[in-house]
Amino acid sequence: MAKVDPGGPITERADVVELLDKVPLTKLEQDAPKQVCCLTGATSLVGAHVVRRLLRAGHTVHAPIRGGDAAPRLGYLKAMPGAAERLKFFGGCDLMVPGSYDASMAGCATVIHVASPFFMIGGKKKIREKLIDPAVRGVEHLLASCSKTPSVTRVVLTGTVLAASCDSRAYFKDKNFTVGPDDWEETCSEKELPYVYSKVLQEKRAEEIAAAQSQWTLVSLLIAGTFGPPCAADGAGVPVMFMKHTLKGLFFPACPPMGFPMHDIRDTAVYHTHAMLAPNAKGRYIPPMRYIWFMEWANALKKDKKTNQFMLPFFHLPFFMKPVFAMMAPILGVDGGFAKRLWRTNVQWDFSKNGDLELDSERFTPIVTKDSCVTMCVDMVKAFKIYKIGAFSTSMTRYK
Repeated sequence: MAKVDPGGPITERADVVELLDKVPLTKLEQDAPKQVCCLTGATSLVGAHVVRRLLRAGHTVHAPIRGGDAAPRLGYLKAMPGAAERLKFFGGCDLMVPGSYDASMAGCATVIHVASPFFMIGGKKKIREKLIDPAVRGVEHLLASCSKTPSVTRVVLTGTVLAASCDSRAYFKDKNFTVGPDDWEETCSEKELPYVYSKVLQEKRAEEIAAAQSQWTLVSLLIAGTFGPPCAADGAGVPVMFMKHTLKGLFFPACPPMGFPMHDIRDTAVYHTHAMLAPNAKGRYIPPMRYIWFMEWANALKKDKKTNQFMLPFFHLPFFMKPVFAMMAPILGVDGGFAKRLWRTNVQWDFSKNGDLELDSERFTPIVTKDSCVTMCVDMVKAFKIYKIGAFSTSMTRYK
């Protein structure tokens, strides 16, 4: 299939808008005073949905980017309703360059830090230069800019729930194994699960900096894997890549008996706006999510005739295939350490603190059900079809 220009009008077609804006604005989003916020990573899969949500709610968004305002991948953001009046780009921003975010934060009350390098494997030099340093030094530079900007009173950090735990083997001893916002993953390193290690280091450094000042409060969102219709039509992003691999037979005819925490990307955007707006928000939060096995993911696609594919798995790999999968995982861009940590395990999360984010309404109850998995998987593939994203198109260029 031909690749569609991500800046083309297709991203604002009625059938696409129906998918992207499926989640209505909450009462908090409707009633809260409008503000100016700075959001890093606006062109990422999550960042673009947060930009869209903020614009829908009437806020003004400053979007720091590496290139200039005429960068080719900004068209779909500029086409969003309200963007012409309330979305402003700031070029020349680099997490490794101190002070490069100063101008983009001027006049902002909140800074939402979504931008962060993402990949699972690589050599020692690449891991240090492309993953660890940008995550840690980047947050240091960004928070220094926040402290130089008197208008900034809140910083929202997009973290990962894997920084609380990415090892579920405790499930074998306790079927009610639960992870809460006070837990930390302590078994990762630059050699094993370096991405998770980088996010742990980033978040801990952010907490140290936050504790040493009183100008702004820090809110950390420990999000899961995010799936659903992308805002851009170019097929970029790790979740997009994973879905494409699944559709073209990655797990056919069998898949490993494991999975990962997941939630709908449209709900992820809600979590970010609530983290910005909820007056009592402070500290770490695990927003509503659920651990979803690969087979459950495949079955979700099978439930809709528009997304059912022949090359989806029918059964689980046997136990003796565990070391084989661990060895093959790096070929797929996945750390083999996940196999020994997540094989046949499960986990529950403690959501009790989410009342601070005002996420305890009925709207968020279905997120932890199987129906939510079906909805986000099916809507994601529907967007692929509209965008004409092929199963063999490139997804990872921007992550290299």
